[in-house]
Amino acid sequence: MRSISAGPITQGWNTKEPERFALLRITGRHGGRVVVELNDSYAPGIPDVKGQLLVNNDFVAGVLDTYVDPRDLAGWAHVLEEVAAGRDAVWREAARVAEIGIRLDWREDDQDGITVTIADQQTTRLAISLEVDRGWIDEQRDLLKRLGTVWAHLIPTD
Repeated sequence: MRSISAGPITQGWNTKEPERFALLRITGRHGGRVVVELNDSYAPGIPDVKGQLLVNNDFVAGVLDTYVDPRDLAGWAHVLEEVAAGRDAVWREAARVAEIGIRLDWREDDQDGITVTIADQQTTRLAISLEVDRGWIDEQRDLLKRLGTVWAHLIPTD
């Protein structure tokens, strides 16, 4: 990650600004968060492909510039299906941008324990463990659907 600091980061996380478009927003029950947010574009209501990968927990906080191609949405949908079925999955493996892996560590009645791994093509690799409410995959699917709807004209139909 390009910017890493020790301790929790609060700037930008708890603001009253309108919520930006996000492809993923995984928040732990006891803190910690992994988010891919997209910048505003010149077209109102349509996000840009450029954005930031934000990661924080009690130990580390980082921000990495990234982009999401509309064709990446199918790969993210596949990752969500794999994790829902109890299998590990990696999104954008060996791509020119940071890859994100998710491992389901354990599952209880109302929560899941997951490990999210972020690796860029430089030398940075980070794993963050989160306890998440059981509906977290559905929340990610909702974000994906919202983004897919506004980008429908950009997604190839073949």
